[in-house]
Amino acid sequence: MRAMILAAGLGTRMRPLSALVGKPVLPVLNRPLLRFTLDALRRAGVDEAIVNLHHLPATVRAALGDGRDAGVRLTYTHERTILGTGGGPRRVRAWLGRGPALIVNGDMLFDFDLCALVRDHRRSGAAATLGVRRMPRGGHYAPVVVGRGGQVTWVRGVPGEPPARGRRTLFTGIHVIDPALFERLPPGPSDSVADLYAPLVAQRAAAVRAFGVEGAWYDLGTPRLYLHAQLELLRARFRGRGGSAIHPEARVDATAIVRGAVVGAGCVVGPGARIERSVLWPGTRVGAEAVVRGSILARGASVAPRAIVVDVIQARAVAALRREPGGECDGNQVRFAGALQSA
Repeated sequence: MRAMILAAGLGTRMRPLSALVGKPVLPVLNRPLLRFTLDALRRAGVDEAIVNLHHLPATVRAALGDGRDAGVRLTYTHERTILGTGGGPRRVRAWLGRGPALIVNGDMLFDFDLCALVRDHRRSGAAATLGVRRMPRGGHYAPVVVGRGGQVTWVRGVPGEPPARGRRTLFTGIHVIDPALFERLPPGPSDSVADLYAPLVAQRAAAVRAFGVEGAWYDLGTPRLYLHAQLELLRARFRGRGGSAIHPEARVDATAIVRGAVVGAGCVVGPGARIERSVLWPGTRVGAEAVVRGSILARGASVAPRAIVVDVIQARAVAALRREPGGECDGNQVRFAGALQSA
């Protein structure tokens, strides 16, 4: 089975972190985000996947390589103009082949059974099956309304308001589709939900189903959500990671305290330092008796001895960060004090 991973977005809401590395390969629990996706695809029987690229493509290629070490052979396609969730697959329709294909958004972390989703799609004979889950309380997502038998009765783009009857669910960004459906889209940018599924649902021209998935699902849309998701995963002991995730190649002094935090490879945490509810990217440094709380230390960040860093993003002041609005440059460091409070 083949799959496409959508990884071409600009990651605008993830700034300033997405100025340093492509959003789909941000470090999550000390692994590039898409490494978790490749694991899930392999378990679902996917042996080949294509990844579309646009923003900072070299960072994505460097993090994933050819995919062979993950058991999924990767092909890359570069989009000079971002084609969207419909136009991207439409462009590589021939590569996707004849059989059902998995389409997966590259900016989320999930841990549910894709095999069950694929089995339901094959059994039903649907043209497309959307992986959905319960709408979170207070969620600001456009619903996918599901009727009896799993038929989708309303999605974003269908005229009128969502019907009162039917189950309101959240589309996870994972779907199984007959690649021939993409031929309904014109070449160029388009959206798979509004431009493909909405007309099909409105016209009842093809069967669009929904299948409920269970398990972890995190939208890593902003720095605040990126930090929150990792702290939640630590609390839930995701894949055996509980309390803190300290990379074996990190150097943490025996007198330092690390609680509910992620510490990357090559990090140095000095004597008496305290790291709480934070994410430290590989190679960052925290001086003796410094305090880092509720923060993200990104590429090249260095916290001076006895300094207190709370609720900020900090990174080395490379050219990309110097152009980011809201940063305060102090020597070779840039601090973004409000980025973790915005939704």
